[in-house]
Amino acid sequence: MFDISVNLTHIRFSRDRELVINRAIQNNINGMLILGSTIQDSKLAYHIATKYVFCWSSVGVHPHYANLWTKHSSQKISSLIEQNTIKIIILGECGLDYYRNYSTVKEQLYVFNAQLELAAQYNLPVLLHCRNAFNDFTAILKKWIGKIPVSVIHCFSGNTYELETCLDMNLAIGISETFFNKKYRSSSYNDIFLIPQNKLVTGSDSPYLLFKDKYPDIYTTYKGRNEPALLYNLIKKISLYRNEDIYMLQHVTEHNARVLLRI
Repeated sequence: MFDISVNLTHIRFSRDRELVINRAIQNNINGMLILGSTIQDSKLAYHIATKYVFCWSSVGVHPHYANLWTKHSSQKISSLIEQNTIKIIILGECGLDYYRNYSTVKEQLYVFNAQLELAAQYNLPVLLHCRNAFNDFTAILKKWIGKIPVSVIHCFSGNTYELETCLDMNLAIGISETFFNKKYRSSSYNDIFLIPQNKLVTGSDSPYLLFKDKYPDIYTTYKGRNEPALLYNLIKKISLYRNEDIYMLQHVTEHNARVLLRI
């Protein structure tokens, strides 16, 4: 299995990060993409990834932190990419988030476009984030489709129209627990059938998205913290909804991630 969204730099992993990685290995995780949410965070993600053969990292600025962008940010990201071409394999997590608006809309729009420009410059796929911002998100992204490699919208939580639009733009669809939680989605779970098998990837978004109402025993055992080791539960749920063999889905989603990330 391949976990395409792990926030392993999060403070909740600071005391036992190595144990978390070992549990992932023991639970058949063959690959992990460690996400950056700021430039400094991306440096740490890269540092962790260099210690493990089966880990890679992203570089980018999450929309929550768009207000930290400066006139030097593009150059700093460029320097990281140019120095670390083996382990830094995707740009992001970047996009728009109008649900929390920790950064202004103007800041988010500017930083999202700037990072797509970098992705085109370096021919990197992009790990995309969109929440409550779909119209602006697609308006910007459509200008860059064709100029950047096939990319992925992670933790997809949109409606049927948004899913079909993303597929029309040739995006891979990253499924996490948000897809099966009504707090995040308003449309039918049957949308899972709309995703072609070769466009489906999975991510835990650890340490987030371990819902107590869905996994009460696991929630208690892991003290509310999601981990890559628990990705099997997500793939099992996908297999039940799609009526597909779980072992086949484990293989297919890992294969898709590796094709997308070119590793």
